[in-house]
Amino acid sequence: MSPQLVLTIIGAINVLMGIAIYVGAEGIVSGGAFSQHLINATSITVGTYMHEAVASFMIAFGFVALLCRDMENKSAKKLLFAIGVAYIINLASVLLHVINPEVHPPIPAVIIMLVLTGVAFYSSKT
Repeated sequence: MSPQLVLTIIGAINVLMGIAIYVGAEGIVSGGAFSQHLINATSITVGTYMHEAVASFMIAFGFVALLCRDMENKSAKKLLFAIGVAYIINLASVLLHVINPEVHPPIPAVIIMLVLTGVAFYSSKT
């Protein structure tokens, strides 16, 4: 796959996931992302704001990838490597949350991130 296509895919997926998280932030918090004994009115408010902040970053990250699609191959590959590193850092945090019994990251989103990480690294080296 060309680096430009991979940047398009990563950008679009991040924008779509960010919008979905932003729109569904309260439902994510109260619907199973955290152990039930942690859920109260205050935690729902704080969790909603936190998810909205994360979603805004995902949307911004997606637009960076989308707006860099016209880069030369060498620069695009450097950006894809950096995106892969960023995903690894994020996945390390997710792993800590998976180990923590009070937090329940959505496994489909984790799988999507794992795939995007692999694609970013693979495309940065081919």
